Amino acid sequence: MKQYILIALAILTALAIGCAKTETSTPEPETVEVTTATVEVRDVPDTVEAVGTVAAKREAVLSAQVMGVIKEILVAEGERVAKAQALVMIDSAEILARKREAESARAEGEAAMSEAESAKAEANAALANVKVNAGRFRNLYAEQAVTKKELDDVETQAKMAEAKLGQVDAKIRQVKARIAQADAAIAQADVMLGHTVIRAPFGGVVSGKTASAGEMAAPGRPIMKLNDDRELQLVTGVKEGDVSGIGRGTPVEVAIDALDGALDGGGRLKARVDEIVPAADPMTRSFTVKLGLPGTKGLMPGMFGRAYLPAGTRKAVLLPDAAFVDREGMQGAFVVREDGTLAFQAVRLGGGSGGMREVLSGLSGGEKVVVGDLSRLRQGMKAAR
Repeated sequence: MKQYILIALAILTALAIGCAKTETSTPEPETVEVTTATVEVRDVPDTVEAVGTVAAKREAVLSAQVMGVIKEILVAEGERVAKAQALVMIDSAEILARKREAESARAEGEAAMSEAESAKAEANAALANVKVNAGRFRNLYAEQAVTKKELDDVETQAKMAEAKLGQVDAKIRQVKARIAQADAAIAQADVMLGHTVIRAPFGGVVSGKTASAGEMAAPGRPIMKLNDDRELQLVTGVKEGDVSGIGRGTPVEVAIDALDGALDGGGRLKARVDEIVPAADPMTRSFTVKLGLPGTKGLMPGMFGRAYLPAGTRKAVLLPDAAFVDREGMQGAFVVREDGTLAFQAVRLGGGSGGMREVLSGLSGGEKVVVGDLSRLRQGMKAAR
């Protein structure tokens, strides 16, 4: 029996020695000097999202003002054009023919006017002679040197000369009317000839063509579309419950999906409300809102955009940018636990500004996190006290 007791004591002693060795072989966690910050909960501006499409503030659908065959289209889609640059040529042969006809009529009128003016000069001279002769005959009749019939014949000649002059004056008026009509036709032809060249009403980019050379152009039929891409806006629909929070001039942030990551700092565009159409769409119950966009490289009409409209404030958990770390594709921060050990906490982040990022999940506020050089930190390290 005593022998069994000794064996048991030996086993227990061995186990105790083994445990002691195991305990002393566990290394202490590495201690590091760190700087910490507290995860904050603050009131931040709240926003509502409204989607829209980028459009030019100035757009023009160009069509002909005269009917005719499209002779030539001088520009291609996507080409930049200057103000007053010729874009489309329309066949002007018929208009030129009408102008030449009017010019011929004017030349005939000028020739007729020259003849009429000569005839008037002759009629005036004849009338003057007849009047002198009639005066002489009146004197002779008073002296009873001529008969009454002879006096009447001379006065009849004077009346006929006056009538002749009136006819010449009437002809001159008719010729003047013909010349004026020809001048009007020439002026109209000149205007129409001007319309056979369609010019850019402003500098911009040709964004589309709906006709080709050889087709018939007609007033009101679109030929091409031009937009001024130097001044762009986001046209969006805002729900009737959200439109009361904005007004003309309200600053709004805009994100353009196609430019994601291409903007300076990867941020959003700073836009302003330019116009609110004062009538809601009866189908969607939304108001059309136009946001003026700043000049931005790569921004083009037709792009999809998101506007973030102000809508009061809300509570948000905010993490300093300096505490954010990406470990093998996982976003997170190193949290300092109560015992001083460091733990990597995965988080989901939202937008940010002013050196802070919103935490959508993973932190609740009040936690202490490490900021600064995070590349040297590992799970389980201990913050120096």
